[in-house]
Amino acid sequence: MTSTTIPVLVTPTLDALGGYEDALARGWSPDPRRVGDAAYVEAELAALRSDRAGYLEKILSDPAPARSPSRAALVNHAFWIFDGEFAGKADLRYIPATGAVPDDIPGHVGFSVVPWKQGKGYATAALRALMKLARSKGLKTLHILCNIENMGSRIVIERVGGKPYHVGQHPSDLPEQWKAYYRVRL
Repeated sequence: MTSTTIPVLVTPTLDALGGYEDALARGWSPDPRRVGDAAYVEAELAALRSDRAGYLEKILSDPAPARSPSRAALVNHAFWIFDGEFAGKADLRYIPATGAVPDDIPGHVGFSVVPWKQGKGYATAALRALMKLARSKGLKTLHILCNIENMGSRIVIERVGGKPYHVGQHPSDLPEQWKAYYRVRL
């Protein structure tokens, strides 16, 4: 597979953790809310290097950057975007009994593409794959949030049929950070 191939979602593995590590070393933030936060990225890189297996477990089990009181009921499907090499991450999270996400979790979906692979349709392909998975799990609607100024993510969400329904704050982020809220019917 080459970097011109349509990206696929793969389950993170210890063997492939090197690509994730390289992305961190190049300054990529796995948390879109922390883009440009060098201290955060360095801390993530140090945590990965000190306990690779533990860090991978965190990737696989953490449903979102937020700490939710409902996290025990929350399912998280964590994936890496892969085109022959690590290209980003994507997550689908929900409570199986209801299909909802707790109020303090920033939506059903999270995604982040490394800067050197942005603008190639990777986020759109990842979001479409997550939508297919969500449908297979019985979800009917996805709620997706992004920073109001993140035009790249807003375009991606709208490209797959997302409709904006709210602009405002979210408890998973700083009070001064405004979010665009989208609904995607599956």
